[in-house]
Amino acid sequence: MPAALLAIVLIALLAPGCGEREFEPGEFVDAANQEGAGLVLGDSLTSITEDVEVFSISFEGGEGGGSLIVTGDSESAAGEFERCENAVTLTCYRAANVVVYFDTAPGDENIAKVDAAIRALGDE
Repeated sequence: MPAALLAIVLIALLAPGCGEREFEPGEFVDAANQEGAGLVLGDSLTSITEDVEVFSISFEGGEGGGSLIVTGDSESAAGEFERCENAVTLTCYRAANVVVYFDTAPGDENIAKVDAAIRALGDE
């Protein structure tokens, strides 16, 4: 499934399931890991945008990773997600006010785990 189509499917799944829910960084990682994502929250990174927190994120075992963006609300996260989707080399996910960017191809085993976890979070 092409990345753009996958993103549309994920947004459709997450929109009704998350509603107005907002995640804190650790809360999102814990929720995703309960669904098998295998993520490790890293250090806080510098953000130039007000009301946006940025963290490094990696996969258990230290392989690959990306960034976890926590915005003030779901609408801001939708804008972040759109910017991510415009980058050809990134795989992007959004759940409520959180956007996760990975520089790993969608076929990667770790990304498959994250994909399944995000779908499960959308079903809650």
